[in-house]
Amino acid sequence: MFTNNKKQTRGVGVKTLLATAVTAALIMTPAAQAVDGSSIVKGHIVAHSGNDLIGATITLKHKSKGLVYTITSNAEGDYLLRNVPVGMYDVTIVKDGYQTLIEEDVAVTIGQSIILDVQLYKAGTDIERIAVTGSAIRRVDMASSTSGLTFSDAELKAMPVNTGFESIALLAPGTAAPGGSNFKGASSFGGSSAAENGYYFNGLNVTSIRTGLGSIRLPWEAISQTQVKTGGVSPEFGGALGGIVNAVSKSGDNDFKFGAEVRWDPDGLRSQHDSIFQDSGTINTNTQQSSYDFKEVQLWASGAIIEDTLFFYGLFAPRREESNSAGQTTFSDFERDEDRWFTKVDWFINEDHSIGFSAMNNKRTWTDKTFAYSWQDNVVGDQQGVDAPGEDGGNVYSINYNGYLTDTFSVSAVVGRVTENVENVVASPNPGVWDERDGFVTLSQHTNSGITEEEYIRDQARIDFNWDLDMHSIQFGIDYTNVKVDYFEGQNGIGDAQGWWTIKTAGENDISSAALGSDFIERRVRSREVDSDTTSLAFYINDSWQATDNLVLNMGLRYSQFENTVTDGRAFVDIDNQIAPRLQAIYDVSGDGSAKIFATYGRYFQPVSANMNITQGSASIEWFEYFELDQLEGNGSPTLLADGSPSRGDMLRDRRWRQRGITEPGLIASSSLKPMYSDEFTIGYQQEVFDSMSAGVRAIYRDLGRSVEDTDVGPILAKKLAEMGITDNVGQGSYYVLNNPGEAIQMSYDFDGDGEIDNVNLSADELALAEAQRKYLALEFTLDGNVTDDLRINTSYTWSHSYGNTEGLVKTDNDQADPGWTTSYDYGDLMDHGYGNLPNDHRHAIKFSGAYNITDSLTVGLVARTTSGRPKSYFSVHPEGVDSCEQGSPWDACVSKYYDQASHYDENGNPAPRGSKGNLPWLTNVDMSLTYYTDFFGSDMTLKGTVYNLFDGDSAVSINEERAQYGDNGLELNPDYGLVTGRQGARYVSLTARIEF
Repeated sequence: MFTNNKKQTRGVGVKTLLATAVTAALIMTPAAQAVDGSSIVKGHIVAHSGNDLIGATITLKHKSKGLVYTITSNAEGDYLLRNVPVGMYDVTIVKDGYQTLIEEDVAVTIGQSIILDVQLYKAGTDIERIAVTGSAIRRVDMASSTSGLTFSDAELKAMPVNTGFESIALLAPGTAAPGGSNFKGASSFGGSSAAENGYYFNGLNVTSIRTGLGSIRLPWEAISQTQVKTGGVSPEFGGALGGIVNAVSKSGDNDFKFGAEVRWDPDGLRSQHDSIFQDSGTINTNTQQSSYDFKEVQLWASGAIIEDTLFFYGLFAPRREESNSAGQTTFSDFERDEDRWFTKVDWFINEDHSIGFSAMNNKRTWTDKTFAYSWQDNVVGDQQGVDAPGEDGGNVYSINYNGYLTDTFSVSAVVGRVTENVENVVASPNPGVWDERDGFVTLSQHTNSGITEEEYIRDQARIDFNWDLDMHSIQFGIDYTNVKVDYFEGQNGIGDAQGWWTIKTAGENDISSAALGSDFIERRVRSREVDSDTTSLAFYINDSWQATDNLVLNMGLRYSQFENTVTDGRAFVDIDNQIAPRLQAIYDVSGDGSAKIFATYGRYFQPVSANMNITQGSASIEWFEYFELDQLEGNGSPTLLADGSPSRGDMLRDRRWRQRGITEPGLIASSSLKPMYSDEFTIGYQQEVFDSMSAGVRAIYRDLGRSVEDTDVGPILAKKLAEMGITDNVGQGSYYVLNNPGEAIQMSYDFDGDGEIDNVNLSADELALAEAQRKYLALEFTLDGNVTDDLRINTSYTWSHSYGNTEGLVKTDNDQADPGWTTSYDYGDLMDHGYGNLPNDHRHAIKFSGAYNITDSLTVGLVARTTSGRPKSYFSVHPEGVDSCEQGSPWDACVSKYYDQASHYDENGNPAPRGSKGNLPWLTNVDMSLTYYTDFFGSDMTLKGTVYNLFDGDSAVSINEERAQYGDNGLELNPDYGLVTGRQGARYVSLTARIEF
């Protein structure tokens, strides 16, 4: 058994006693701590007379590991201990001449400073209980104003919360799921896009490497505690404009433990929403064949290899998924297996140093069988091709270190690797063929429309230091990351059949050269291949200063730089000198630690996504061919040939090249590129109420200061090259360049092929791109804690407004989960009337979560939220000759008229500002669980049933916002405007049985 004799000298300025004992971890003010999840225990010791007690000995003993940490109060009666592993502790406080205080079952949680203020009585004092007035675990942290929630594994298991960071994040105020099917449930924090968050596990960044949309899949049984940071984030975290989700794993104890859990989500207890049909009668969302069955077994063991010193934890969690689904012409029989495992070893070397090692596997494999299908008859036909296998996932490895170098100087470090792989093998070479002339009709019976091979490796290392002085606690550190991107993408189809084939109707001056109102076939072929890197380096420092007894100032600064390369190693993005101040002021209103007023300011930078190495920095080749219709079937669609491609007549024009695989940095990114950043201001008030709860109010303002977008500057560049007397001999029609909208673009390339580099500067006036704007205003009200010993709740109401002309890295209203490469800012004319209410604008949100112990053996859990629907827009074709398409405008080529209804106009060509056409309906979701605890032959058994979406709500979360489309008579009202394209998931039941030995 080890002790840790650390004499801390930092004052916290709390001079009176508190009177709450709250062990529930629904805590509203997480403090700054090492990213690896260790926490802080601190407080103030006074005598019954009110005088500070110097030299009182505070001892923490981990209830299951046997670890012992000892600290002594300083001249002000204060103490502080860092790097305390999470878990349950017994606390003993001893001072000569005073009666000993013993406080049992103190929960140390990730991200929450455990603040234990105590009063000691003189020896011999006649009192019934030698303790403080009640207990002194304070719910209001006077040292931090970071906002968020922290949940333990036990609390989540008592509620109907599904596995996954996103399910947990949605419990916090200010978070919302965007709703697009391609976003995979990733959350929007504070109006930011869903691709702008950061996710950490045991100190390692586990954010999805390519897209940033959510995290990699984690072993949820192995997670001990999860913290959600929604604002006022301290400078040790970076690379995210939205929020931070931080989790720490379980570890072994002195006692050997073994457990098993079985989960089954049976298809027989799953509801199905009705199918959705287009105006033409063609099915759009087909649920006639939908089914999903999920099974998972989890087996775990933990214990001590060396008592009090060396511990292990191991988890094996195989899961199986079986699903059926159908579209218009194909039926899919899909099976996926995942043998997930996790292991962790912790070595507490001595009283000052500890090391942890963890490893995880989340690879999964699948087989997809595709069959011919007729949606009208709901009949499944013959299998198409052979079984199509695939795999994704990867591994995680990390090593953590925590230690004290001196009595006041501590350090924590982590180094690790995260890998992700995706590979699909097509069962049939048939390409995808679609008819978009009247609704959206799939003609082909393809198994896969595209082929991809992806590998991502994120290597990272960080080290954090803490130096505790009299009135200052200084934290500083270094964070380094390297991401390797190896990617290939192409279309399905062999030879002349390769591509995405679409039957369309020509608009005015159609790029296909087809006559207005006539039908044609478009063939699109795009391949991308890249082997490149992204790297980032950051330094940070933060000083937590006890300026007065009642005022704490946290003054932090984060410096960061990052680089993205093309395949040959040259950087197309190289940005440094990103200076991000993070400031907090916390004032103890009454001087007793029961209420605080706080204010924060922070600047947050967002690196260029690894996705841009693929979309922008790859050898991307893209071209289009256009054909006359030929050999029509009775329904007016072309006949499919033996190779799966549509029958077609003569080409209408020469092949149109959009990109030719050029990876010259000076051509794909502006050399003057600056980083994307956002500023956040908050002010709030929090206080203890009802002895066991806390209530708060917080006002938030977020402002996107600058964005990074890709823009096809082709129309502007053509004018500039002509002005410079340079002939464009590159031979491609588009020049997508990374830039900061509203600022100049500097390009360099040999455009005329004479062997000399041409330097081209496109000024902000020549570009006429509107500056990116995104603003978020919100007012949050929260109440959380223990209503009674048996009832724990967390409630919030948030009023918010998100508005501007860009959502950020992704675009929800067209389900474009392609970070940094959306249609926003592709052309200046696309941004006309694009300022308004943004897709993440959910004006009202009410949330409730909690658990009630009906008896000692029976607990009911409830998670409920109701959120106002997002704004709706009109998307149509940009009329010529007006706004940015007016003759003489830089964008008078009006290229957006060739886009598929992406401009903000109605069917008559009148402006229709973004988000101005009403709102989707409110979304209300109620989940409920019932958990039964019992003894099973001397072991703890738990039986739990959960119903998700209890009332089977089917509110729309996305719709068809295409207001007008081209028909035989030119631009016509789209009859499918408002058609639901996504809705909340249908009701289903999850059953679990759990036993622990």
